[in-house]
Amino acid sequence: MKKITIFLSFLVLFSSSLFAISDKELAVSINLAGKQRMLIQKITKEALLIHANLDKSTNIDNLKKSTKLFDNILKGLISGNKSLGLVAIDDKSIQKQLKIVDDLWKPFHTEIDKILSEKAKESSYKFLEKNNMTLLKEMNKAVGMYSSQSRGNSKLKLANDINLAGKQRMLTQRMGKDLLAIKNNLDKDAHIKDFEKSKKLFSRTLKGLLHGDKELKLVGTKLPKIVNQLNVVDKHWKSMQPILDNALKGKDEEKVITSLDTLLDEMNQAVIFYTQSVNRQEQRLQFASILGNFMNKNKISKKRVNLSGKQRMLVQRMTKLSLLISSNINKEVNREKLIKYSKLYDKTLKAFKEGDKDLGCIPSKNNDLQKQIDLVEAKWKPFYKNIQTIIDGKDKDKKALSYLVSKNEELLKVSDDLVKRFEKLNNSENYLEKARLHIVNIAGRQRMLSQKMTKEKLLIVQGKKEYISKLKGTIKLFDDSLNSLINGNSKEGIIKPSNKKIKEQLDKVAKIWSKLKPLYEKEKPTTKELALIIKMNPLLLQEMNKMVSMAEAEREY
Repeated sequence: MKKITIFLSFLVLFSSSLFAISDKELAVSINLAGKQRMLIQKITKEALLIHANLDKSTNIDNLKKSTKLFDNILKGLISGNKSLGLVAIDDKSIQKQLKIVDDLWKPFHTEIDKILSEKAKESSYKFLEKNNMTLLKEMNKAVGMYSSQSRGNSKLKLANDINLAGKQRMLTQRMGKDLLAIKNNLDKDAHIKDFEKSKKLFSRTLKGLLHGDKELKLVGTKLPKIVNQLNVVDKHWKSMQPILDNALKGKDEEKVITSLDTLLDEMNQAVIFYTQSVNRQEQRLQFASILGNFMNKNKISKKRVNLSGKQRMLVQRMTKLSLLISSNINKEVNREKLIKYSKLYDKTLKAFKEGDKDLGCIPSKNNDLQKQIDLVEAKWKPFYKNIQTIIDGKDKDKKALSYLVSKNEELLKVSDDLVKRFEKLNNSENYLEKARLHIVNIAGRQRMLSQKMTKEKLLIVQGKKEYISKLKGTIKLFDDSLNSLINGNSKEGIIKPSNKKIKEQLDKVAKIWSKLKPLYEKEKPTTKELALIIKMNPLLLQEMNKMVSMAEAEREY
């Protein structure tokens, strides 16, 4: 009886393992089958770019790669492909549908070969323009069949979300194709109508991926990596709206095509995160009841340290922006930024006291912490008032600027003390968790230092020599901290990262820093070098901020 029980336990574990692999394979198949839809539109778009003689040699190379990838994926879906992670599915209806796609693809491929050999006639381009939607429609049927394989399987609830997230990639290329067809006067009215339809569908699907959509059968997601990436897509998509409207009027077409390709890259990253999440879904469910409470507390601690650490950076960033405005450098752009970041500082400070759902912040009942928040608030109120004076363009005598320059270090200090108190508030005995929290603090401090260095450099350029030694100290602290984050530092309680993504992100920061450091160290930078500092500094901040987000969100460091 004991042997039977052991055998049955083994069988259950073994079966679970098989199902987990099956989920992974299915997610990969949905992803790559969905990618085929995008490639059909990308191939058609690249052919039309060649036809319009726009960046011809580059688009011939792109068309070769896109065609080869479509062909490899299609063969992999039919017969399997280890390098792509594709396993041929034993389902007659899907195999039959893939055969229909293959039959349509062959003549399509023939016309592409003519274009690539530069022997194509007008008929080849017309064939692609006329038949790409038929091929797309049949490929979309196949994706739907893959997606329906998971119905009733609770372990792969995101199947339809993966499908429609993948479809978004196709829509980016479809819109580009439509614009090029309109430009080439190919069935203009139909392509204008299709462009508007695709644009509307992209917006609705993006909203549904974030928040759910019953009609589209989207469940939405709260997984941080996916939500963050979808927000990146959303931000880029919103910024594109004016040039999309211009493109329909025959303006900015090339700019729109480039921007749609960027949108494709960002959307593709979201799909990758979806497929990666499938591998972890079952494990998360199994451990949720045991680790839920602990992880939630730890998450709140890291969120508070991250947000309070960001406040330090904002103090320096606001001071830097005020100096740039005073120096008449990109005055209006920097004014808009100053409005944005001063509001963010104010909102975050209030969130520490009252909580804020958008920021994911809940208030703490700790008395010492509340006293420190009150202290920050007392320093912030007059600081904010002087920022408003600069924003309103009323600082003619530069008294407000002088106040910010003289008081920013005081606000920075009390803001830094708040970070330390948030870090100390974590009473976990787990060494690794304490170390992670400290890393969020140190990495967060780097964001502040990046802004502090530029602020100090601007003050030195304005003749304030007392900031020379301060800048040297700030450079050294940034440099030493970056080395500790990359290589670990036991004295500072900083563990060396093993997470591949975090290591790669730190490498990105190090590369930017290697170019910026000599410019900060140079005693008398040229106007061009100073402009380069101002241009590259936001990039350093951006990449450092990604690192902090990873340190906060990644399960493994």
